[in-house]
Amino acid sequence: MPAANPNLISRLLAAEFSWRLVLRTDRLTWISRALSLTGFAIAAYLTTVYLADVPPVCATSGGCVTVQHSAYANIAGIPLPVIGLCGYTLLFITACLPGQRARTAGMVFTVLAISASVVLTYLELNVIHAICIWCVASASCALLHVIVNSARYVRGEPTSPSNPAVAC
Repeated sequence: MPAANPNLISRLLAAEFSWRLVLRTDRLTWISRALSLTGFAIAAYLTTVYLADVPPVCATSGGCVTVQHSAYANIAGIPLPVIGLCGYTLLFITACLPGQRARTAGMVFTVLAISASVVLTYLELNVIHAICIWCVASASCALLHVIVNSARYVRGEPTSPSNPAVAC
């Protein structure tokens, strides 16, 4: 399988791609990456228990199982946790790529994530009448993404006196 061409990535984002920039960046970007990986881990766990049809570990009395078996647990046959895996993967990728286009894409995915979380939280509270702590944790990740990615988007490309392309 051929490796990704850094020149293709550079052309798509209209930014220079370098692994040095991916690894050496500012705190907000690292926080965004950490939130993405946390959300990914939550979605991976929920995907695993959903596909294995086993009850998730839940602190509430059956709330997670009720949500897991509700009519809203999948969209067109696709389990919601799988959609979460895709979403958090996209958020992580955009947090690893340089440039304003990547931050704009990150904001689009952030808005989609928080919108989905608001709708799903509404359904839990008002339709399903059960709360899943894993869903609350994922919604919290989405909410924190709104704060962090908004700051990253507004701030633009980080700079530092020693290296104009990177702030630590």
